[in-house]
Amino acid sequence: MYRLLTRSAGSLLILMLLGGCWNRVEMNEIGIISATAVDWEKGKWIVSYQMVIPQAISSQGNSAATGDAPVNVFSTEAESIRKAIGDASREMSRKLYFAHNQIIVISETVAKKGISPLMEIYMRNTDARETVSMFIAKGKARKLIEQMLPVEKIPGTAVQRLVENEAASSSVYPDMTMYRILLELLGPTQATGIPELEISGSKQPLSSVSSLQNTYTRAKIKLGDLGVISGDKLAGWLTPDEAAGVMWLSDQVKRTTISFDCRGQGSKKDSSVIIGGASTKVKPEQRADGRWVMNVSVKANGTLLEYTCPNDLQQPGLLKQEEQRIAEEIKHGMETSWKAASRLKTDIVGFGKAISMKYPQQWKQIQKDWNEEFPETVLNLDVKFKLARIGFSNYTFKEAQSKTRK
Repeated sequence: MYRLLTRSAGSLLILMLLGGCWNRVEMNEIGIISATAVDWEKGKWIVSYQMVIPQAISSQGNSAATGDAPVNVFSTEAESIRKAIGDASREMSRKLYFAHNQIIVISETVAKKGISPLMEIYMRNTDARETVSMFIAKGKARKLIEQMLPVEKIPGTAVQRLVENEAASSSVYPDMTMYRILLELLGPTQATGIPELEISGSKQPLSSVSSLQNTYTRAKIKLGDLGVISGDKLAGWLTPDEAAGVMWLSDQVKRTTISFDCRGQGSKKDSSVIIGGASTKVKPEQRADGRWVMNVSVKANGTLLEYTCPNDLQQPGLLKQEEQRIAEEIKHGMETSWKAASRLKTDIVGFGKAISMKYPQQWKQIQKDWNEEFPETVLNLDVKFKLARIGFSNYTFKEAQSKTRK
């Protein structure tokens, strides 16, 4: 028994000594890619890469102070996307490493041509990150990844955090990862939305480190419209307000701010609430004439942030009145969004998915022509809003001041 234990221990020790990382990656042998851009020009794919310069972003130094750019952007082109990526080895001394790729930006031209070649790559390559977020640029995609951003050393990481923060705090744009896009384009309606990434301010990108040495920047990156993808092609654009309505209709609102007119006279919407919780339920039904009816019910609650009307919120019925006005504002946004999606004949809100789940047999019959039938659907909206908190006062600040003088 003792001899058996001795042999086992010896074998285990040998295995421990022989063990190692067979697929280890040495940092000085790879080029870490933090962002990618894809353009289409003159019959060729142009793939641009934002490669991190480790020395420039090390904790020992400040890249803005030393003048070293934290990233380097370069491009390759070919008749296929994968060939363009492969050709990068001719220009770089390091192997491109995409495990830290945060975002991919495609041009509007690419989106109109069709994103299926890009989806093909992410479906078949084991080294492709399905959590990378996708954006559309109305101009050249490369310009977006050349942009230097304050605070964050790596621009690709900054953009990723931008969309994550927006999705959590404003609920206007979803964080569209490659995995989510694949699921939605392979789903019942084969439609999705991809946010636009744009440069506001100066039209020239801030591609030098010296531009970050000022207390302000002439240009910045921000989210713009929402690109609507039908099949694999760009069908059109939704404004930010229309995009917000999509989030309500598809039950994706986590936290957002709603402005409303507390007077109810069509005047300025200078009062606001922050939505703390929301739930949307869609129940489809088919009428006798064959038209589909989408019964959408929304329940939401929130906190009063601004109130500009000289009213006492403790007055009987006043709180209910303001809640109804907020509900109408939410309802109006949803109707506007649905009309915009109907105009594009693209079911970005997921009504077809609701039908396929409840009426699978009927869905098989209409799926092929759903984009034509979608605009003919009847939308019934029922929105209920509850003010959970109104703050420390029942009056506006001015009203509270005047009462202290009495």
